[in-house]
Amino acid sequence: MTLTGKRICVSIPDTVLEEQESLREKTAKLGQVARYCALFGVDTIRVFHDPRGRGESSFIKRVLEFLETPQYLRRRLFPLSEDLRFAGLLPPLRIPSHKAKVPLGRLQAGEFREGVVLADGFSVDAGLDVSVTLRKKETPQKRITLMISATSNSRVEGTPVDRRDVTTYWGYTVEVSGTGSLLADPAFPLKVATSRHGDPVARVARGLRKDLQGSGAVMLLFGSPSRGLFETVGKDLRSKVSYVVNLFPEQNVVTARSEEAIVSALYLVGLLASPELPPFV
Repeated sequence: MTLTGKRICVSIPDTVLEEQESLREKTAKLGQVARYCALFGVDTIRVFHDPRGRGESSFIKRVLEFLETPQYLRRRLFPLSEDLRFAGLLPPLRIPSHKAKVPLGRLQAGEFREGVVLADGFSVDAGLDVSVTLRKKETPQKRITLMISATSNSRVEGTPVDRRDVTTYWGYTVEVSGTGSLLADPAFPLKVATSRHGDPVARVARGLRKDLQGSGAVMLLFGSPSRGLFETVGKDLRSKVSYVVNLFPEQNVVTARSEEAIVSALYLVGLLASPELPPFV
């Protein structure tokens, strides 16, 4: 959780890759999306269905989850797949949950790590020289967040925790949903759609800043390269979201790329949500 303690969701259509033909190009674009989301501390990435697309939500979800997973766990969680052929070539995100391997003597109680439950249900691979021992049995092959509760030179004990309880940014989760459930999600009451048909940023900045500072969670919605949200969601988009914002009211290119819109929107939200920003004149 970042943005001064707020949760943030980025929602993209499953047609976000429609301009990329090769697997390498698609993977590279998703690498940029993952990087920007990690950079700004996005908690959730939602992939929603565009009925006029070729249906790549499963591929998008798999690659984004692979990139968010610590490298030491990838072989356990992701079997060999053509979808991930080029994903391993992308630079690691290096977010706080991607911890390096450390000697047991330097491991401290209270530290958090990501792990995968092993076959016996009581041992966890957390990227250490020894498995972490659990007091309560968990489902094998399940990815969990651990708090190290006790350490010695030969044994490490851990307790599963909710990743939302970790005090630092711990990565994003990826979900697939329809537009209906997406727009009705009460977990993100403030919803900001981006569109070239939206209101210029300068016109709505004052109101958006006030709403951002008063809300605990915000969802940012983006269209596809060839179809904006008014075409994907419907002409009544404005009645379903809090704001429709034109991020580039004076753009000098025909269309702004999805990854450009994402990084720009995240920067804008981070700026407006900051309590250190002086009041607008």
